Amino acid sequence: MNNELRNEQHLESQSFLFHIEPYQLNQGTVIPLHRHEFVELVIISQGSGVHEYDGNTFPIHAGDVFIIEPGMEHAYTIDHKEGMEVVNVLFVPSLLERELTALSSVTSFIDFYYMEPFLRSDVSFQAKLTLSPRQMLDIRSVLDQLIKEYGRKESGYQYLIKSKLIELFIILSRMYVNNRSHSLPSLPNDQEVIGRICEFIKRHPSRSITLEQISQMAGMSQSKFTVLFRQETGMSFVEYRNAERIHLAKQLLATTSDRIAEIAMDTGYEDLSHFNHVFKKTAGETPSQYRRRHKGAPESGQLRE
Repeated sequence: MNNELRNEQHLESQSFLFHIEPYQLNQGTVIPLHRHEFVELVIISQGSGVHEYDGNTFPIHAGDVFIIEPGMEHAYTIDHKEGMEVVNVLFVPSLLERELTALSSVTSFIDFYYMEPFLRSDVSFQAKLTLSPRQMLDIRSVLDQLIKEYGRKESGYQYLIKSKLIELFIILSRMYVNNRSHSLPSLPNDQEVIGRICEFIKRHPSRSITLEQISQMAGMSQSKFTVLFRQETGMSFVEYRNAERIHLAKQLLATTSDRIAEIAMDTGYEDLSHFNHVFKKTAGETPSQYRRRHKGAPESGQLRE
């Protein structure tokens, strides 16, 4: 049985890749292991249950808020006698492409949106955001407005939903930063910290994260991080990130027919000439040459930079 939930099954339409819905799950309910193409933002408003994520099992309770990334297998079991009430917010990142790009310069947003699911595997799910009753009231107000707009679908509702979704992320990001410490120094040693940072870069190579932000994630000064990172990888942070971006670009060049300019944007390069320069320096040939070698010579005019 295919356990992957696809966009067309659960989101409104191809032109509006979004869905929000509250669920009341009764005691004994089991939602088996599954994964999905979309991002799932989960808000537990009442009750409790058990969440299986990335091969580990964790208790979840009212006030818990967490993000499930696309492709991550997870499941739920409801063991509380009163059940569990959940609000699920489903969307594809392209729905908020410009907004997410802009927010990627805001450290608190990076911490919640990207670091929370990354750290979850490292600290037994304790990095998740747990809201106080007062915070839950504030978030519930935004959720109720999202549910109302999505249900009524009045003129302009898609624009209002996007703006409210950004408002929700900004508020949650602030709460996440205010509620807990979430850098990586809890790991046993500096070598382990650098290893986990490398995994994070591999998972998010296109993210526009600065050296300052990545150093904060590691709980180090920029100078200490720079020295340790080079000692462990033989590269600077920028060199390592570029190598991962070019690795992703090679995959896209070999397996898709996307324009090279689009692939540059998808791998974190806003300037095509800079992408071409870095690609040739890293791969020893231009993106067009790489694509021709791995996909066969295209017809004239088929591929454009």
